[in-house]
Amino acid sequence: MMLALIRRLTFAGVLIATVVLFGTSLPTWWGGHFGGYRLLAHMAASGVVVIGLPLYAILRWTDWLSAPIPTRGSAWTFWALILSGFLTIASMYACMMPSTTTSWMVALIDFHGWIGATMAVAAIAHLATLRRVDPKQSAT
Repeated sequence: MMLALIRRLTFAGVLIATVVLFGTSLPTWWGGHFGGYRLLAHMAASGVVVIGLPLYAILRWTDWLSAPIPTRGSAWTFWALILSGFLTIASMYACMMPSTTTSWMVALIDFHGWIGATMAVAAIAHLATLRRVDPKQSAT
């Protein structure tokens, strides 16, 4: 029961952080500058995702090792969230490597934006497909 609460809180944190990340990055889609408090909020929310997403993946995976079996939609959206989230994180880490050229950095930042938007869609879709389970049924 406590593990399920931690899993729900972790996903809530990832979901809220993803909404903040999407919201703070939205003006850059139309050529806006990314700096100041928007960048600070984006960086703070990204820390929540970098820690929370792997934690949620582990907690969700261990939950699936016991009853109940997830729905097909929940499984697809879970894996879409994890894959797009890890690609979003990895693209920014790759951009920070000293061996990348300027043109490669620009390409990685563009990819980071698009895969981040995909992660936001996957997070909302995963929220929509989460299966509500009666605690009495999961205890058996």
